[in-house]
Amino acid sequence: MKQISFVPLAFILLMFACNDNKPTGSETPTAKDSAAQEATAVDNTKAAAEGNEKVMEELGKLSPLELDKLKALLPATLMGAAITDAETTNNSGAGTASGEYQITDSSSISLTIIDCAGSGGAGIYNMQFAGMANSLQETAEEYTKIIDINGGKGFEHCDKTSNECAVVFFTGNRFLVTLEGDKIGAAALKQVASVLKIK
Repeated sequence: MKQISFVPLAFILLMFACNDNKPTGSETPTAKDSAAQEATAVDNTKAAAEGNEKVMEELGKLSPLELDKLKALLPATLMGAAITDAETTNNSGAGTASGEYQITDSSSISLTIIDCAGSGGAGIYNMQFAGMANSLQETAEEYTKIIDINGGKGFEHCDKTSNECAVVFFTGNRFLVTLEGDKIGAAALKQVASVLKIK
């Protein structure tokens, strides 16, 4: 009778045991993780788009403010500096009020308030705020990122070389506010944004 060698048999059993520990699917865990992340990103993008559509629909139902009432929303002072060059315009059906605040001899803040009510204003909201999510970036010279302003979403943009920064946020369910600082850092602009009462 021919004898069976136990060494090759033990080797074969060991190979089967090792194979039992491998994933049964064709994807590696890394590929599955990547697919899950992509699916989450798609879901988040879809939810954001639906949210923006709802906001635009609500804005379209509102009646735009008269320009003098919009101008009255500009604060008399910011960081101790009085407003100068206050003006209003109406572009593409959206009212805008803006003012300048000279903080020091070399630093200043520009404040712009856009009334996003009505179809024209809703379009401005979509282009200038909702669309900023596609502009998130960081390079050696500048960056744009999402920030929190009083529990709501905003955007911060800074030129790293010139210390010129801007903070953009949506408030009062209708107003798009932009603070631009010349030689004013992002931290100071966010502090100003947090105390502005525009509604």
